[in-house]
Amino acid sequence: MVQDPVQFARCILKLSLTAKQKEILRSVAKNPRTAVKACHASGKTFIAAVLVLWFLVRYPDAIVVTTAPTWMQVRRVLWGEIRRLIYNSPFPFPEPLETSLRLGPGRYAIGLSTNEGVRLQGFHSKHMLIVLDEAPGVLPGIYEAIEGIRAGGDVKILALGNPVIASGPFYDAFTANRESWSVISISAFDTPNLEGLTPESLRTLSAEELADNPTPYLTTRGWVKEKLEEWGLDHQLWEARVMGNFPMQSDSALISLTWLETAKDTEGGKDGRFYAGVDVGGPGESETVLCVRDGERIVLLKAWRKDDPRGSVIAELARYKDYLQTVNVDSVGIGDGMVKHLDDQGFPVRAINVGERSYEPEKYVNLKAEYYWSLRMRAEVGNLLGLTDDRTIGQLAGIQYSQNGRGQIVIESKADALKRGVKSPDRAEAVMLAYAQVQYSEYRIRVPRAR
Repeated sequence: MVQDPVQFARCILKLSLTAKQKEILRSVAKNPRTAVKACHASGKTFIAAVLVLWFLVRYPDAIVVTTAPTWMQVRRVLWGEIRRLIYNSPFPFPEPLETSLRLGPGRYAIGLSTNEGVRLQGFHSKHMLIVLDEAPGVLPGIYEAIEGIRAGGDVKILALGNPVIASGPFYDAFTANRESWSVISISAFDTPNLEGLTPESLRTLSAEELADNPTPYLTTRGWVKEKLEEWGLDHQLWEARVMGNFPMQSDSALISLTWLETAKDTEGGKDGRFYAGVDVGGPGESETVLCVRDGERIVLLKAWRKDDPRGSVIAELARYKDYLQTVNVDSVGIGDGMVKHLDDQGFPVRAINVGERSYEPEKYVNLKAEYYWSLRMRAEVGNLLGLTDDRTIGQLAGIQYSQNGRGQIVIESKADALKRGVKSPDRAEAVMLAYAQVQYSEYRIRVPRAR
């Protein structure tokens, strides 16, 4: 039996692991919930098996539960890797059963399929690890049962899968709920055989070069080129199976999650001209949010839940006052007071009512639709940068649009979004305002006064 957790951890570190596999190890060790979306043959199941054994050795009271959508996936995939690791381990382990391993009383790992999810409620320990393999197909009820388990003890969750379904709890971990998850993405081009290559350079490789795969059990160059020719760069399966991204969430999703992941880039895009957007929230759960961008790149995004956030907004904006071109403020309702206050303090404020008529009424039903569509186009071509706030990314990913009978773009109303369980996208609104190209002839609009 393995007695020394430190010695076993050192043994793990000697394994030939990819950078992404090491990142998953660190994340599970440090964070309560980790979600990994990955390309085909990325090595994610192998590292999950390593983590199962590490957790059992690390804690004398450890319980590990693994699950997958089908019994076949539980038995052959993850537990196949666990059994191989045990048989090849330089440290002694008890003989594993098909989907279980017991190190002692109250110290074991077990594999269940999702149709046995109700049994999850019977597991409780001071230290637990729950592994959701092929997580996009795991039933929502499993996630609900896990939340009940997480109410007590040190419970860690690892959810892994190919991002083929743009809905459900696994998808939510990367969008609406990503602030409470540590999220990791693995593209084929992050794996050893394709590191340093691009789809374009892959097309030029010779047959010999395509066959040169130092790590042949991971995604190979030949397979990726085959799928490139079969699917093309715009195919949803290319996004999910090769790039490790969710495909465009749905026909009604405004901004692709792929574009939002790209927008996390914090390099370049500055031009010394600063623009700001302010979305003013009311009392309660709504936030007042300030977004400041330098050229194409966001350099500040802050949110407050205060009855009167004006002083906080002024204090942050003061750092950029000499360089600010405009401060766009949603002036509807209580936003009018923020507009007046910024104007009194000498800021180049513009009061914007996004419900008003668009400058291109044949295309957009109102200004909100025009400005959000403009943000979508920026994101698509890579002119939205520095977007690193997880909650903002989640809100932007959840915005939906449609076209009315006149062919105009319509952004889903907050009331309709709330019916879907989506709260007010205050941070997304501030980003939209910061990037809005307001077509007024005056540098500063006339601030509306109370009648």
